[in-house]
Amino acid sequence: MTSMPGSEYQWQRAVLSDHQLHFDQAHGLQQALRDGFFFVQPGQAFALEAGDRFAREFYLPASPGNSAYRGFCANTEAELGSHQGYFCRDADQTEQFFLRSPHWHSLFPRALRIQAQSMKALAVEVLLAVLAYLDIPPALWRKATGHCMARQGTHTLTFNHFRPQVNARGLNIHKDSGWVTVLRSLEPGLEVWRNGLWCPIDPQPGCFIVNFGCAMEILTRHTATPVAAVAHRVVQQPREPGREDRFSYALFLDSSLDKRLCEGLYTYRPQQGLALEADFEAFLQTILEHTYEPHSVGLY
Repeated sequence: MTSMPGSEYQWQRAVLSDHQLHFDQAHGLQQALRDGFFFVQPGQAFALEAGDRFAREFYLPASPGNSAYRGFCANTEAELGSHQGYFCRDADQTEQFFLRSPHWHSLFPRALRIQAQSMKALAVEVLLAVLAYLDIPPALWRKATGHCMARQGTHTLTFNHFRPQVNARGLNIHKDSGWVTVLRSLEPGLEVWRNGLWCPIDPQPGCFIVNFGCAMEILTRHTATPVAAVAHRVVQQPREPGREDRFSYALFLDSSLDKRLCEGLYTYRPQQGLALEADFEAFLQTILEHTYEPHSVGLY
């Protein structure tokens, strides 16, 4: 499978303000929903230093006077719960740290907690702006999206450190499981599968990269405006003298795991309403297992 130069495709770009996505191009939102990826600039900038520092340091040993952002390798899913904590899988160059919002207050430094809440709010605003464009009645939004916009949703901040000394893929081909992902990345390497080619989507100053997950694709597949969840990957990072390691981090907006609130993933059919398609927790487990296994891809 081949890649194409980044200059050959112009990804859509929007500013989020007044609860709306204002795109640079006419019909930008429609194209962004087909692409599954676009850039968003928050209407009001917020501090990113804490997230950047944590992404660069979480895997390093803690030391006296320098422990707030380091030493997180010891936090595992055994104490935090499934799919949370530190993970190091040599099928990929990434070592990762996952943490859901109930643990943010107890583990993250204050500045990072504030940033995490801001990224969560941004993801919710993006989702609401997109839902307002679709033909799904507002009265169904909360149920349809598994309460992801409320406190009961699953909100995960995930950090990636790419280890160039590991001879492996950067990050495996996959689709995100949920609704909206808000990604902070400063280096090239992310590629999106588009029209039979891997297309780079390189960072733009002042912008996050936004993409949609499988839950959004399943919900909207029968509507007038289907939203795409698109396969993507990070290419293997080279080991070069003087080059800093690549890092990224993202806020994932997912459905509630409480089955009393969320039966699972729904699809919406005009004139018929919502129909249950899958158990979300089982769907999430399958996507994650296939993403991180050595000889599979995280697709459905």
